[in-house]
Amino acid sequence: MDAQGDNLLQRLVEQERTLDQRVEAAKAEAETLIEEARRTAATRLEEAKRRADDLAREAAEAAERDAEAERHAIVEAAEADAATVAAQADARRDDAVNAVLERVLP
Repeated sequence: MDAQGDNLLQRLVEQERTLDQRVEAAKAEAETLIEEARRTAATRLEEAKRRADDLAREAAEAAERDAEAERHAIVEAAEADAATVAAQADARRDDAVNAVLERVLP
C-alpha cells in the first residue's frame, strides 16, 4: 500500500505541476492578448481621431465656401440694386434739373 500511495502521491504532484504550467502558459497568453488588444485599440482610436479631425476640417472648409458664396451673392445683389438706383437717378436727372431751373428762373 505504501508503494501504491507513493505512486498516487507522485501522480498528484505531477498533475499539479502540469496544471501550474498550464496556468502560467494561460497567464502569459492572456497578457499577450491583452497587450495586443491595447495596441489595436490605441491604433483604432488614433485613426478615429484623425478621421474626425479630417471631417471637422472638411465641414469647416465647406461652411467657409458656402459663406463666401452667400457673401458674393449678397454683394452682387447690392451692386445690381445700386446700379438700378443709379440708372433711375440718371433718368430723372434731366427732369430734376428742369424743375430746379423752372423754380429759379421763372
